[in-house]
Amino acid sequence: MSAVEQVRELYERYPCPSLTVGDDLILDLALGIGMVVRDKTLAGKRVLDAGCGTGHQLLGLASQYPRARFTGMDLSQSSLDVAAELRARNGLDNVELVRGAIGGPGFEGPYDLIVMTGVLHCLDDPRAGLAWLAERLAPGGLMYLWLFHSFGEHQRLVDRELVRLLARGDTGEEGLSVVRRLGLGRSAGRYGTHAPAGGDPRDQDVLDADAYLHPIVRAHRFGEAARLFEGLGGIGWVALNGVNWDGGGRILDLGRRHPSSPVFLSDADLFDDEDLAARYAALPVAERAAVVELRLAPTGFTIVAGAPRAEELCEPRISGNVLLRN
Repeated sequence: MSAVEQVRELYERYPCPSLTVGDDLILDLALGIGMVVRDKTLAGKRVLDAGCGTGHQLLGLASQYPRARFTGMDLSQSSLDVAAELRARNGLDNVELVRGAIGGPGFEGPYDLIVMTGVLHCLDDPRAGLAWLAERLAPGGLMYLWLFHSFGEHQRLVDRELVRLLARGDTGEEGLSVVRRLGLGRSAGRYGTHAPAGGDPRDQDVLDADAYLHPIVRAHRFGEAARLFEGLGGIGWVALNGVNWDGGGRILDLGRRHPSSPVFLSDADLFDDEDLAARYAALPVAERAAVVELRLAPTGFTIVAGAPRAEELCEPRISGNVLLRN
């Protein structure tokens, strides 16, 4: 069985992030997009969620932008079935759900916004996947990605490798049994997000299967993620947006383009020593970003990428967070 087929099988058995519809949409993605784009309505825009899973984040986004049109694609029919029920429960008629794979046929677009949260690690060839997405991006379009960070995920990835060896690669009950006997388990807020209130005790199995049984996992530092876009057609720049850690997160404004706000990571969040804070503030943007990841060891982070003129569609702080220009 290929790695892609193993990924599909995993999520058919354990649709992520919840086996059940639950009572809540997840609004983290909607809030993140709202902190990036100047247009707070996205009226008339076409949006693709590449790897939407059970749709809790996609439908949360669609609920906040009713004048945009959304397409959710995923490998797993079980996940899409949950998403369809969630769509019906919330009366969201601006969302289409389609089974498909990144790199496969269809989804020609063009899309004004492409989001991909926690999916890049599933791909055999992340750069090829990004190129496929970039080909479907409208002129002036944006991409918004959430990725695992290699610092905060280090121990989890070590544990994952141990589980997969002892479970002989099993992605079902045998694998979860090994997870339990090793005393492992993933918290719902590990990546700064809040799980839907489904109330199904099996949702812990979903979290743990995703964390420890996944056949393909990659984690990145900020610069490594930016370099995946280097020379990619249609992409003019890549910028950081935010960081997550277990139980929280902050938005980044490395270029000091925005008034102070509790949602932004401040120098005081990194250092209580004034001299160290001043040294940090004097660094170039790329080095300041490196200090952030070295100091916080985040579990995940978001980046934004787009065509050259798409930068004008973003809040000013995004220009101050740019790590790569093509």
